[in-house]
Amino acid sequence: MNSHTWRRILRLFLFFLLILLAPFHAGAADTLRISIPDVVRVESDACALWEIADISGPQALTRRAGELLLMIEDGVITREQVIAALEVSGLESVRIELRMPATVRVEKGSPAAARSPQDEGSRDLAGLIKSLAAWDGEVEVRHQGGIPDGRLISPASIVPGTAAATLRFRDASGTERSLAVRLTWTQPALVLTRSLRRGDAIREADVTVRQIRVNRPGVFASRVSDVVGRSITRNLSQGEALPLNLVIDTPIIERGRSVTILVRSGGLAVRTRGEALESGALGDTIRVRNVASRTVVTAVVVADDTVEVRMP
Repeated sequence: MNSHTWRRILRLFLFFLLILLAPFHAGAADTLRISIPDVVRVESDACALWEIADISGPQALTRRAGELLLMIEDGVITREQVIAALEVSGLESVRIELRMPATVRVEKGSPAAARSPQDEGSRDLAGLIKSLAAWDGEVEVRHQGGIPDGRLISPASIVPGTAAATLRFRDASGTERSLAVRLTWTQPALVLTRSLRRGDAIREADVTVRQIRVNRPGVFASRVSDVVGRSITRNLSQGEALPLNLVIDTPIIERGRSVTILVRSGGLAVRTRGEALESGALGDTIRVRNVASRTVVTAVVVADDTVEVRMP
């Protein structure tokens, strides 16, 4: 058998070997690893998974798992409770390695209290970064070594949610030095206590205020009174923070519904039957069709079965 034939056989062997091993490599890359210690410290009767667990794996999966909300009962969090939360989160098809005892003891208090306090320089650095980001939440800054002397010359701004950055300082002699920092951004926001589907109305029991970790810019609802009775525009899972841009007023008139069209002019009021061509909440302007004349007009929703044509 000549060398050319041997090379062909070797290439075929390597090709089939790669095919056989590919699923194993793909599975390893998609594995979500979650580790929770015997004792954790939280501030209230509920916590997000990221507050108590070390989570590693693909970024999208770690963010999704970290947002899961866990309720604390009798001062403990159980393994079964974590598994149940993962199952309803849509992660049931993901390979998960969960390392935790059957029962985790929960102590009340700020998680930051369990860590060594930051020095004054680090607190000043956090304030500087918040100013660069125009951020009114909290940011934790981790770095190796001391903070260089001098003034900050770059970057000019930082986007909230940025995980790492390099800061450059210039001292009085013109010497420039760099400092690499890792950043964790948090802010209070409303978090869902149960999964909601598009169009569902939000009840007070559906949300709770939590300190959330922010991975990308966004405006999240933070007051219960701003969302109760309103609806969401897409499906959201339990544990997710509630973005304000997904919250809309709940329609009281649905498209296709029969409505009363009210027209006022001076002291006269005329009513006729119509059909809503659009859905609308109280105060919205929608298109309606006059059933008798088939004319389409715009009108304001004033009740759950009435729209008013405002005359100039």
